[in-house]
Amino acid sequence: MYLSWKTTTTHYPFIFPPEWIEKNYKRYLDKGDHPELWSQREHLPIDTWLNAVRWTDDSLRDIILGFRERGIEDETLFLMYLPL
Repeated sequence: MYLSWKTTTTHYPFIFPPEWIEKNYKRYLDKGDHPELWSQREHLPIDTWLNAVRWTDDSLRDIILGFRERGIEDETLFLMYLPL
């Protein structure tokens, strides 16, 4: 069996399921004295990017847990590829 999964969630614009945002979105950084700068292109929304990374991690966890629930995790080779 072969399973392939690809996501561009961690690339701008950060798009992930609204229901995940409602349950899991977290503020990571204090925007300090100039919060208006964080909406400019030069200051991409770091909180949103970090949440996109978290969503990706959660999705991978769910895939691996699905294999575990079916008893095939130990018979599966998980390969994660990052092209440079």
